[in-house]
Amino acid sequence: MSGLFDELKRRNVFRVGIAYLVTSWLLLQIIDVIGPILQFSDDVARYVLFLVAIGFIPVLIIAWAFELTPDGVKRESAVDRSRSIAPRTGRKLDRAIIVILVIAVGFLLFDKMLVNDDGLQPVSSNPAAFDQGTPLLPAPVAEQRKSVAVLPFVAMSNGPDDDYFSDGLTEEIINSLAQLPDLLVTARTSAFHFKGQNISIEDIARQLGVAHVVEGSVRRAGEQLRITAQLIRAEDGFHLWSETYDRRTEDTFAVQEDIAEKIALALDVVLDDELRGRMRRVGIGDVEAFTEYQKGWAFFERAHGADNLISLLRQGNSHFEQAVRFAPDFPDAYLHISDLYSHILLSQANGELDGTITESDIQNAPENLRRNYDLVVRYAKNDGERLSAEHDRALVLGNWNGLSALTDRALSTPGCDAGYWIQLTSAAFGKSRNLLDAFARVAACDPLSVRSWVHMMGASLWLGDLPLALATAEKAMNSVQGEWLTRTYILALARGGRVAEADKMTSTHLRSDSEQLIAKFMVAAVVGDADRAWDNQQEYLGKHGPNDYISLVMEAARGNRNEANRLAALIDGRPFGYMSLMQAIYWCTCGAPFDLEAAPVFASMLSGSGLPWPPYSPLAFPLKDW
Repeated sequence: MSGLFDELKRRNVFRVGIAYLVTSWLLLQIIDVIGPILQFSDDVARYVLFLVAIGFIPVLIIAWAFELTPDGVKRESAVDRSRSIAPRTGRKLDRAIIVILVIAVGFLLFDKMLVNDDGLQPVSSNPAAFDQGTPLLPAPVAEQRKSVAVLPFVAMSNGPDDDYFSDGLTEEIINSLAQLPDLLVTARTSAFHFKGQNISIEDIARQLGVAHVVEGSVRRAGEQLRITAQLIRAEDGFHLWSETYDRRTEDTFAVQEDIAEKIALALDVVLDDELRGRMRRVGIGDVEAFTEYQKGWAFFERAHGADNLISLLRQGNSHFEQAVRFAPDFPDAYLHISDLYSHILLSQANGELDGTITESDIQNAPENLRRNYDLVVRYAKNDGERLSAEHDRALVLGNWNGLSALTDRALSTPGCDAGYWIQLTSAAFGKSRNLLDAFARVAACDPLSVRSWVHMMGASLWLGDLPLALATAEKAMNSVQGEWLTRTYILALARGGRVAEADKMTSTHLRSDSEQLIAKFMVAAVVGDADRAWDNQQEYLGKHGPNDYISLVMEAARGNRNEANRLAALIDGRPFGYMSLMQAIYWCTCGAPFDLEAAPVFASMLSGSGLPWPPYSPLAFPLKDW
């Protein structure tokens, strides 16, 4: 046996075997990294592993039976041992093994430091690719609280629904982590803002005000699933945790739960059975449901701000309704479904001419609203969501008894939830400070949500704090965009006497003609230019009217009390007119845009709500003397 060992050593069989194994391992690692980039099938790595495995024994046999000589490769038995160069060949093999090991170590360091475990997403990139403006959140937020943003997992396969599947998995992880009170988790809107962008982790974390970032990828092949995830400390790019899961699609939720728990543990968040149960309960639990929900969300996002809002919301609802068919306890889907019916009724109350809305739509909308809001309340994931939904349900359906107290409870609930319509029952009715605080909490979770910043600006204006409104706008405009935000900023600029800046921003930052004309009108009304205000109003109505809600705001800001009251009475007589009037009060920021006697239905509802009348007038409109 000793002689066989010495002979194997002399013939370099051990060295050849080691070189073969190290080279094969390095080859498999390279395929694992570049395979997804080149869209290799998962079978490629298995085939290569199979080939190198079956090739191992023949390589050892060849090393035993043949020898490299100055005259080429010969059978070992034909070589004169006194002239053998096997020792020199062995030393060359030693050097080759060392070189291969150095390359392997370098590859591992490169994979760890610069790419993720699936070799696809850079941890750092060119910081010049993103505007590194003033962070939306002050630095102490990330320092005082454990904080994390979960970026959209990258779909590495190209099936028709793979991108939606990856987004759904990401949102499930966000929702699970958001149940932990000791952890600040960036909401979906802000986390998904960076989807498809080549931005460094450090810059993303700075913009979101978080200390950690999670990124990953998903690859599907039939029912086979590979998910990679890694938790990165933003300040130095260090990977605190990473893992690759090779599972079947049916195991998706077990993987999602494991990822969320591993992230929490890596961030030293204490998990007990109650918190683990809460994390599991918020999950959708159905792959088809969260895939359909992501499809609906795409239409929902496009709809708001688009001219064909109703049409896009209908398309979104076709997917949301599929989602709740697969997952009947899905509150977010019910909430989004309700939005279509709110806009149908608002459009009718405003007197808009929308040819896509039928009489059947108008007749069925109230019951559809009631049913979906009831389901949101029933299946809400936490107290904040439930109170927000209860507030919106009461306001939208006209159940206003005790509405002021319900508004107070909804505004004071800790967390990252605020009702979609909460600003209508707070800003104009002495609750501006609470509204500002509530949306500041929302912005801490969702710093790139335009809605949060619009309503923080609106609350500041209703407080009469013009410097705060301008400072809020200037901070927000560095990183988020939206015509509501821009229009409110223009109003604040004009009110602060910066009319030239307001005019310039109107022409450069507002894309749609309708928004430009509304902004021009408001600037003219704020500075008391009656002729210019009238011209802008007529141009708007000629191009984009009729819209009685917008007309009411314009008539009030222009000081035409009789016409404002006529329009208020017209709106008040329509189903859902009270919501249109509430919007006019909020967006006018001019106190009472009509006399309460002009709107008896609204007045009767208001009397039981606990909301005061008239609203406080935060801005002086020179043309309005009441």
